Amino acid sequence: MAPGKGNKQEKAAAAQSNVLVAIVLADSFDDLFQPLSFNKPRCLLPLCNVPMIEYTLDFLASSGVKETVVVCKSHSQAIEAYIKQSKWMRVHSPMKIKITIVRKPNSLGEALCEIDDTPFVSDFILCTGVVISNMDLSQLVKAHMANKHKDPEQVMTMLLQEATPSHRLRDKSEESVYVINPRTNRLFSLDSVSSLPKTSELDIPISVITDNPEVEIRADLIDTNVYICSPLVFSMFRDNSDYQTVRRDFIHSISTSPLESATFYAHILAGTSSIGADGRTAINRSASGRRGVSSRGAGSVGSKDEGGISNHDLAYVSHSGYAAGVIDTSSYDAISRDLIARWAYPLCPDSNPADETAYSYNRGAVYKADSVVLGRESRVEHHVMLGSNSHVADFAQVSDSVLGTGCRIGEFATVRGSHLFNEAKVGKGSVVERSVIGERVNILENVFVERGCIIGDDVTIGPNVRVPEFTRIARWLPQEIGDDSSDSENYASSDDESGLDSDSDEGNGKGTRNTRTSGSAGERATAVSAAAPGTTGNALELESFDLNAVGTSGVGYVWSNVMGGHDRDGVSANTRAWLRRLRTVGSVLGDITTAEEDLSKEQVASASVKVSDESFEHELRQSIKCSFERDYDVGVAGFEINNLRFTFNGSQEDIRRIVTQEILKSIDVSALPGSAEHVVSRWGELIKRTVSSNLEQVNVVDIVERFCALDGSLEESVRSRLFLLVLRFMYELDIVEDMAIVYWYNKASEKADGDDVSQDLVQKIATFVEWLEEESSSEDEEGDDSGSDEDEGSDEDEDSD
Repeated sequence: MAPGKGNKQEKAAAAQSNVLVAIVLADSFDDLFQPLSFNKPRCLLPLCNVPMIEYTLDFLASSGVKETVVVCKSHSQAIEAYIKQSKWMRVHSPMKIKITIVRKPNSLGEALCEIDDTPFVSDFILCTGVVISNMDLSQLVKAHMANKHKDPEQVMTMLLQEATPSHRLRDKSEESVYVINPRTNRLFSLDSVSSLPKTSELDIPISVITDNPEVEIRADLIDTNVYICSPLVFSMFRDNSDYQTVRRDFIHSISTSPLESATFYAHILAGTSSIGADGRTAINRSASGRRGVSSRGAGSVGSKDEGGISNHDLAYVSHSGYAAGVIDTSSYDAISRDLIARWAYPLCPDSNPADETAYSYNRGAVYKADSVVLGRESRVEHHVMLGSNSHVADFAQVSDSVLGTGCRIGEFATVRGSHLFNEAKVGKGSVVERSVIGERVNILENVFVERGCIIGDDVTIGPNVRVPEFTRIARWLPQEIGDDSSDSENYASSDDESGLDSDSDEGNGKGTRNTRTSGSAGERATAVSAAAPGTTGNALELESFDLNAVGTSGVGYVWSNVMGGHDRDGVSANTRAWLRRLRTVGSVLGDITTAEEDLSKEQVASASVKVSDESFEHELRQSIKCSFERDYDVGVAGFEINNLRFTFNGSQEDIRRIVTQEILKSIDVSALPGSAEHVVSRWGELIKRTVSSNLEQVNVVDIVERFCALDGSLEESVRSRLFLLVLRFMYELDIVEDMAIVYWYNKASEKADGDDVSQDLVQKIATFVEWLEEESSSEDEEGDDSGSDEDEGSDEDEDSD
């Protein structure tokens, strides 16, 4: 060997060992975000309008990481394309990024087995591509490395976050229990208690309790999916292919096995809310063997002979900070709320890590990008994020939600607790409740999307349809045979019987489409063509969508859980597509051969519906009158109304109309205004229960106007007065808001007298409407005057937190 050559190699190796390296696992290996993760991997989905992997890379760079290996299987081209155009490829980037593509793994454990561990000569950071944190791990890495001198068997340090039992980041499906030495932070054992199905047993070796003078059993900790690992982890995963996950399989199996000597440690971040003794139990065993309950002493110091990361060693490591991983849609929503509420400060929307869009912080934790258009009568309430070029129309409401770039919210639409990706549209009078809406989704008029729904990219829903809670709708059906990775699930048209895999590279998620337009109906493509409606082929294609779920003008399919290509009923996606096509062809042929029979059936059905509607209205009016006469509690009256609704399959619109009319009939017009105030105050809650959007409030005003204008029992002299009094009391009791009354008045003023409106009644409330507009303007001015002061004070408080 040439003189000095060995020294150079040793120096290079030493330099390499001092470089902090991280591994980011970009795949999720589950289908919890399907169908959103069909077009792109979970790590590229937006969280507060920033791709989630951007938070992870920013977190690693701020922790002193110099090299990061992004490991991916599905959507590798999309991830590589994103990294290449990101700030991390710039000349002055503080961190070097390398993309490693693995071909076969279907789990995190299998992915670790395939990684080339040659470059990892020293301990490294392991995390998923969906970790959001404001931590600086550099000091914790130093403490981890220092502890290896005391405990050579140490292979991993976990980063855990304290959380109360009701914390929104806690996994509702299972509860993890950690057995820890409070002095050294060594993790003796780890097990999980499943909620579904319910289990009540823990696998904790008894020796953990008997052989240690003090242990702490804690159930108030959340795994952040951040681990500091020894290079030995690679060989340990390769030695046992059963390790599919880090926490449930790897740590649990190693820590509970009497044959394994490897040790684990934990670093615990203090919770953002008060943490008491309710999530943990400390068991103290004295020298005599007597057990007692004790709390962890904040000033206790571990013995040097005992080993471990003692409190003295961690004196310079911060226990404050925020760290969490996006596991499912529930944690996705919780972390988004934390960022908007500034619990992870300085990691918040107005300090965008992607450096693409600037957001301004406004009163009520409302963040606005450039070119946002808000209607004068729109309401954007607390904890909202509005992407650039988004538009909220008059009388629309947005609260506790995130709107991406170019989103459109129509008149009287309501968006609550939801996440809308880029260019999503919500039509007039529609309601989106605590759901995730993909890119370019078009929700037409009068659609109600109930809580927990996930709508995939490019879906159209409506008009006049209700999407049940926890429904998932996709633009394309998944193929029965495809890539095993859930995030690279391929789609096929409902008419594709071949079951062949996509011809895309490396599971990029581009499903095959049959583009043939000739041949029999059974051979036609599922995709909606651009041909004009009315042709037989186009009619077949439109019928192939799940029209009961997405509406008559909808485009999309109900997504089923496709584990192994089958949903929960055991029916494959292709079988469902085949059955759907048979129903489609059969319905078209039936229209040709049995038109007269169908017509007679429709007439009979129409007559039956009419009788049913009449019975429902009669029974409902009698029930409401009985409630008035017997002076039932509003809750009891509402319960009776709901029973009738389910019995007769009545509509909410009919209930709203009948309830409002019966309440108005019970007003003694000879004792105005006292009688009107008493009746509306006593029974107005029944009307309020039938209203869930601004458009329905306008409908209430219209019902009141029609009653006052047309009811034959009213004298002409009291019609206008009754209309004004009822609206005033409804406004004071928050049954209808000022914007609904103003909107109805403006629309009604444009109509001719007798054209579904009485201009005498319209003019009667003109002064009242003018007063409402003045009140609204004065409130806006007061809010603008005080907004800057409040913002400054809020920022100071948050900084101090």
